[in-house]
Amino acid sequence: MAEKFTDRIKEYCEASGIEIPVGFYRHAASRYVAIDIEASPPKLVAKTWFKQEDVIYYLKNLAAGKKMRVLDFKAREELLFEGGEGLRRGDAF
Repeated sequence: MAEKFTDRIKEYCEASGIEIPVGFYRHAASRYVAIDIEASPPKLVAKTWFKQEDVIYYLKNLAAGKKMRVLDFKAREELLFEGGEGLRRGDAF
C-alpha cells in the first residue's frame, strides 16, 4: 500500500521542527503544502492542495507578503513562487 501524503508530511515536519496545526488532521492531505517560515517555529498551513493553481491563489491572496515555503510531496521537490502566475521547480528534499 502506498504511503499517504498525511504520513509523509507529518514525518517531514517532525524531523524538521515544523509545527503541525490541529486542523491539518481534519482532512486527508494532498500533495502540495505551504509552510510559514516567518513563524517561530515554522508552521505548516493546515490546508493542503491538489492543484498548483490553488496554491498560487493562496499565496497571492491569503498569504500575500508572508515568507512561505511550498513543497510538493509527490515529486519531493520545493516549488518556488516569484509573484507571477506559476511555480517553478526547486531543489529536491
